Formats: sequence, C-alpha cells, structure tokens
Amino acid sequence: MWPGRYSDLPSPWTTRDVLSVVGVLALAAGSLLVGVVAVISGELASLKYCLLFALMMVLVAALGVVARRRRSLTAAIRTVDRDGTPATEIRYSTAQFALLNASAASFGAFFLLAAVDTFTYLYPDDGAATAVIPTAIGLFFASFSLSAAVGRLRRGALTLSAQGITQRGWSFESHLDWSGIAGIKLESYGYPTIVIFGYANADWTRRPTARIWRVDRLPPAPMIEVDCRNIGVRPEALFSYLSSYVDNPSVRTELGTPAALARALHIPHT
Repeated sequence: MWPGRYSDLPSPWTTRDVLSVVGVLALAAGSLLVGVVAVISGELASLKYCLLFALMMVLVAALGVVARRRRSLTAAIRTVDRDGTPATEIRYSTAQFALLNASAASFGAFFLLAAVDTFTYLYPDDGAATAVIPTAIGLFFASFSLSAAVGRLRRGALTLSAQGITQRGWSFESHLDWSGIAGIKLESYGYPTIVIFGYANADWTRRPTARIWRVDRLPPAPMIEVDCRNIGVRPEALFSYLSSYVDNPSVRTELGTPAALARALHIPHT
C-alpha cells in the first residue's frame, strides 16, 4: 500500500482537462464542417486549410490524451551502455515526442502554405510583403523538426549508473553525481514532479541543447526535476524505484544489470 501522501497527487484527468480536449476536438469537427460547406460552395481552395487545421487540433488533443496515459514502469526501463559503463535508462514517452513533432510540423505546413498562396494570389501587388508574417511563423514551427532532426531536441531519458543520474530532457542535459545528491521528494505543481535535489555546492553539470525550442527548462539549483507526465508511468511507481537508489547506496551496484530491471517488476503499479 502506498503512503498516505500519495493520495494528495492530482488525478491525471481533471474536469478542466476533459473540457480542454473536448473543446479542441470540437474545433477540429467545426473545421471539417466548414470544409464540407466550402466544397459544396465551390470554394475548393479553402478545403486544404480546413483539413490542415482539423489535423492540427486532433494532434493537439492527442498530445493531451497521451500525456495523461500511464504505462507500466517496466515498459520504460532498459539496460544501456554509456561510454563503456553499464547503466539503467528510464525513457521518456516516445508517443509524446512524436506528437510534439507532428504538431509543430502541421502548424509549420499551415502557415507556409498560407505564405505561398498569399504570395501567389497577390503577386505582383502586395504578395511579397503580405507573405512575410506567415512565412516567419511557418519557418519558426519548421525549426522544431529541424532541431529534432539534428538531435538538439530529443525524446529524453533518465540514466542511472555507478557515477550518478543523468537527465536528458527534451531540450537540455543535466547530471548529478551520487555524492552530490542530498535526497528525493515527490511534489505536485498541478502535475506530479519528482525532485532529486543536490547539495548547494554539488558539482552540477548541465546545458541547454536547443536555442529556440526550450520546451522544458533546467531548474534554478542543483537538482534533477522529473515531470512524471513526460515519462508516462505512475508517479508513485517511478518515485519508489528512484528512491531505491537515491536512499540506498548499496544497491547501486545493480544498475546496468538485469537486477535493476527485475526491481521494477516488484514495484506496485496500482
């Protein structure tokens, strides 16, 4: 049975969350309806925008749903090799990162298409000037996919090894040695967050990996801050698993071995 403090964690789904997803899907349905009306009226040029906008809204809604999905802890854990050192990796949600990419790409396509049509239909009058704004917005969103392609944005993972804990967020890297870690706690900031906090003088290595798209941010002090939504497992299970290694130095020798995977099997999931 989980300690009583876990009962204070927010539910993955609140009334506001449900209404938000329903509202976004309603926008998608409305866009499709407008597209049907446009086709009936012979305004075929408008159809592609209606379809693209509907796709954008569906992807946003899907991201909201996936961010609240809870998979098994064991599904997120694997053994990896980091520069010759065996380690245990807890991977962020693949589906969330894929939907982030798809959402940004759809927004980029929408505005770049608008820029092309604006330039084409208004040229040689004010086409070039009028197309500047949608072009800039489209390129801004397209830069997300470019950042992901070159590795500045990544899915993310927590890596536990004999040296310490490394966090590869979507847009940053951070590392704390075990000697610099003071403790671990489970917080709620409207969503469950695990904070592995370090000593004030801890040797804390960190750097942002993306210049424009800093979709998650480094904390202001030496710590590993884990937004449990990004990993997509039950926060109680993840907290219990990480606490095993933060609070018990003697068991860290199993990191990077099948024993670390087996430990996850014995963590309660309900």
